[in-house]
Amino acid sequence: MKDLFKRYLDQGMSRRQLVSGLSTLGMSSVAAKAMAQNLAPAAAGATTTLDAAPAAIREVEGNGGRLFVEQLKSAGVEYIFFNPSTGDHPIFDALVDVPEIKLIKGVQEGAVVAMADGYARASGRTPVVVVANIGLPNAMTQMVNTWKDQIPMLVAVASVEQDALGRDQLQETDHPELMTGPITKWFWQAQSTASIAETARRGLKFASTPPCGPVFLSLPTNVLDGHAKAQIWERSKFDVPMRIRPDKDDIEKAARMLIDAQNPLISVGDEITWCGGQKELVDLAELLGAPVASITGGLGYWSKPFPTRHPLYIGALLRTMRFPGKPDVLLNLGNRFGELASPGTKLISIRLDPTSLARQAPVDLAMVGDLRLSIADLVAAIRSMATASKLQSIADDRAPRTRAYSAQMADARAAIARGLSDSTPISIERLGIELEANLDRDTCYVTDADSGKTMDPLMSFSGNDKPYFSTSPNVLGWGMAAGFGVKLARPDVPVVSVVGDGSFLFSGPQPLWSMARYKAPVTTIVLNNHSYNNERNRIWNSAGRQFETARDMTCYNGDPDVDFAKAASAFGVEGETVKEPAAIKDALGRAKMATIEGRPYLLDVHIKREGIGAVSEWHPGYSIADQRSRKV
Repeated sequence: MKDLFKRYLDQGMSRRQLVSGLSTLGMSSVAAKAMAQNLAPAAAGATTTLDAAPAAIREVEGNGGRLFVEQLKSAGVEYIFFNPSTGDHPIFDALVDVPEIKLIKGVQEGAVVAMADGYARASGRTPVVVVANIGLPNAMTQMVNTWKDQIPMLVAVASVEQDALGRDQLQETDHPELMTGPITKWFWQAQSTASIAETARRGLKFASTPPCGPVFLSLPTNVLDGHAKAQIWERSKFDVPMRIRPDKDDIEKAARMLIDAQNPLISVGDEITWCGGQKELVDLAELLGAPVASITGGLGYWSKPFPTRHPLYIGALLRTMRFPGKPDVLLNLGNRFGELASPGTKLISIRLDPTSLARQAPVDLAMVGDLRLSIADLVAAIRSMATASKLQSIADDRAPRTRAYSAQMADARAAIARGLSDSTPISIERLGIELEANLDRDTCYVTDADSGKTMDPLMSFSGNDKPYFSTSPNVLGWGMAAGFGVKLARPDVPVVSVVGDGSFLFSGPQPLWSMARYKAPVTTIVLNNHSYNNERNRIWNSAGRQFETARDMTCYNGDPDVDFAKAASAFGVEGETVKEPAAIKDALGRAKMATIEGRPYLLDVHIKREGIGAVSEWHPGYSIADQRSRKV
């Protein structure tokens, strides 16, 4: 009987099973039911999850490192991205006996976070990062990308033991979690060894609950070293999917506005990608024959949720549109900066994130919901409120004009690109043409290069073509490491990482080390123009003293000229330099063969500097050697 009571109180047995068991032991039905009734309050308080199966919640005893790792394992974490420190050794001691979690090492904290970030974008899963306490500021440089793009991530450090706080030790920062506040969804310090599993699962919950974002955990070394018992929960017991639908009446209002619109426009953003609503978006656009636009320079921010070669895609979203002119209804779907309605335009905005909904502009009809479900409901409502013949008539009236415009713009871009295709150094347009012609259609294209207005429009992304991964704040140093993370998430498809020479110098060669160690067949393409080219153009466009004197004070990166192929070889990664346009195709072929055989490859492509002051190599020089009073 004692065993029955224990199983009932531990939530391993239902009330009906308890009554049946007591009856089997000879207790009357009335007495058994009374006993179950008396035990009900205790059973309700035994755990916060009343319907948990025995395997879903288990008790584990060990040090803080083991409790942390066991909770990650039960949550389904597959990888820990890390750079080690002395204090976090209990975590890695525990991992010796947990082969289900693989260790992915980076040799600088920023690169570690960027690798995890790329993995999260490509997999939709929440990665875990463990870095040194003193290296947290390095990690934070790339956490900005993760925060701004609402990517889930759990970042943890082994912080100074609690008794040592305030003693100004050499690598001590008082309460490191506080410095992460502006770029995290939540931050916390584990208060005891017994609480470390709960702290970890709460961090995973906050990070992965839409709208997602990074979470930071401080794990004091005494907490990691301590010994305790704790409950370990499976992910299903704290997962909050947030797949919610907007109000039915609001969906019907939006459907009516779109059916009655004379000149509608759809603005799209990254929340569609995160919710997996790309197909539903295409269905909606084609149903209405409505043009689709994105933010300036790209399609969304870090992704491209609508096929860029679709005839209904018209490019950048502006407050004043050349085409289709002034819309009477603007439908914004998951775009943080898509609420650009000019006076007189009715604005409908559906967002996953309520904090930025109607944050900058008045919205006539605002809804919060999962974008895939919201768009599907909107399509269904439109179909229910208008006959098939009427909808066909609406689409037939709008779509041909949009197709003609998008075809005209594509022809104009192609003509410009052809005119520049034979120049040396290589034009970025020629490189775009070659990439489009030679990359497989399922290639994951990862980039932090500022090429959204030049090379990207010459290529085809999304739909049945290349998935696109970038960042919105464009914190440099992300692209190479993120390419590794994308490959980890999608090992069966090609991955190409396109970065500027500035981005390579920001990240250093550290991601190459991880590519070589883990045999990650990623093709890295460095756009090498020896300059922060776009930054110079923006600076000189202000017509300040640098423009007036033709002096580039800040942006020229030549002298010395970096040989990126040689830098790659130092880390065991093959590479070559490409200086002539005719050599691009064969170089891409060699890179493709290397990745098919399972090896990373790097192309150092010398491209032409463009824009104001691009021909000049002048930069303010200074020689420390010349300042010496004597030779030493």
